[in-house]
Amino acid sequence: MTEEEVAMEVEAVEAVYGEDCVILDSYPPHLHLHMKPRTAEISSQQFVEAVLRIQACSKYPDEPPRISLIESKGLDEHRQKHLIGIVQEKASQLSSSLMLVELCEEAVERLTIMNHPDGDCPLCLYPLFPEDDGCKQMPYMKLMSCFHCFHCECIIRWWNWLHAQKDADSKSVDALHPRRESSAREGHSGSADKSLGNCPLCRKVFHASDIEHVLDLVGTQSPQQLTCFGPNRILV
Repeated sequence: MTEEEVAMEVEAVEAVYGEDCVILDSYPPHLHLHMKPRTAEISSQQFVEAVLRIQACSKYPDEPPRISLIESKGLDEHRQKHLIGIVQEKASQLSSSLMLVELCEEAVERLTIMNHPDGDCPLCLYPLFPEDDGCKQMPYMKLMSCFHCFHCECIIRWWNWLHAQKDADSKSVDALHPRRESSAREGHSGSADKSLGNCPLCRKVFHASDIEHVLDLVGTQSPQQLTCFGPNRILV
């Protein structure tokens, strides 16, 4: 293949993926592809995301490019390795052919298949989505900041427990310092503080709006039930 043909292929990839594709070099091809599942039409239905690196050498396409993930969300180490392995295998099959578009398509297709939570809820340690659960309503949710997933009820209970503890701590401080000015007290327990939290798993900051979209999914639970933070059920 000539350098001109390879450069045209890189342009084709850029045309297909637009802003999601960052071309670092046209020859040898070196690009980053920001991938999202095709089935995730709304943000609350997207559970995985990744940035794929495709880097070829001067012998491309006779020698397949190197495939790696720069970053990912919602994919554990096992699924990351599986995704990279599938794309690398595709590259080997297409050796000596221009393959960049097909590799990108394969990666996005595989990521789309993986667009579901995997494993257990980090708070209660029960499966996120039991196989024998006949309920069509999603029992889990993700934090928009880091894509870590939890049962809806677990994260709401944890959120309410967290702020109950903050309120209790604030009252204890006020009791020890009764002469503090009201402005200082408000600064300690103001609404801005209540709007933020840290992921119980990775500690990344998220906003209260991250969990607002699951409130209607909890549905049948009363406020009293949701604030009941049972030690035998939830682990912090």
